[in-house]
Amino acid sequence: MIREDIDQLIEEITRTHRPEDIFEAKKDFQEISGKIFEDDKSYESRIGSFLEWYTFDRAAPDSGLTPLQHYLQNLDRSIDPEKKELAEAISKSIHGLFIAKKIKSDCVFVVDIMNDLKYQVLETQGSTLFNFDDIFEGRLIPYKGQFYFTDHFCYHPKATAGFIWAKVKSLNTQEKEALSREKRLLKDIAIPRKKMSKITAKIEKLNGKFAGVTKEKKIQSLKEEIAKLESPKEQLETQISDLEQQLRELRTVVIEGEHHHNRFAFIRKLSYMNLKWERSRQIDVRDIYQD
Repeated sequence: MIREDIDQLIEEITRTHRPEDIFEAKKDFQEISGKIFEDDKSYESRIGSFLEWYTFDRAAPDSGLTPLQHYLQNLDRSIDPEKKELAEAISKSIHGLFIAKKIKSDCVFVVDIMNDLKYQVLETQGSTLFNFDDIFEGRLIPYKGQFYFTDHFCYHPKATAGFIWAKVKSLNTQEKEALSREKRLLKDIAIPRKKMSKITAKIEKLNGKFAGVTKEKKIQSLKEEIAKLESPKEQLETQISDLEQQLRELRTVVIEGEHHHNRFAFIRKLSYMNLKWERSRQIDVRDIYQD
């Protein structure tokens, strides 16, 4: 049922967008995923994956918003609360590479292999959709305390597992440098923040001493003590601001930007390799899944 609701939401959102915009987005998508044709076996699934990406992930060049974000910002107050809740859940969707580790009658246990995170997914068709240790591209939706898959998957042959794991390891190694720098920055920020907290507490304490003081000499003494603290406070504020700016740039440009782009490009590259294999089954799949 939730998949039908997701498909209906995609249709509702894309219906309000110009066909020219969707066409241009499709060209961009197929540049890295491979051009698809109606006689391709996986045509419907790949078109579905494109529409999910276009609706949920692709930021418009002019606004910087995805169609889903634009939809959420402009919701009518009379909208069905269930539809709003679903749209908000989809905005937190997880698109990635997963491996099926346990398949039960009502759920599937998978691991996001790029983040090494485990998920229990509500799925009554698990035995039909997956085999043990299947590696596949998919999208998870966190909704009402459960995880659900959308309708579209790209399954990679088991013979390609070695190649995929090696590439994932390489990507994670590249990302570790930035993640280590993030930890260092957080540690560096914590030190001046602690000092700032102490200085602020001292200033507040000194300000509290003005109450009931009438002697000019005492008032002047308190003002001088506060003035001595203001200079190091300003220096700490500048230091904290600079470090926070570095952290924001690292997270925005590198971690949320470059890392996300590299992961997406890798997933789409695998999808393209899968498409080539689909069209050329007489070729050893390991000759297709390679750098």
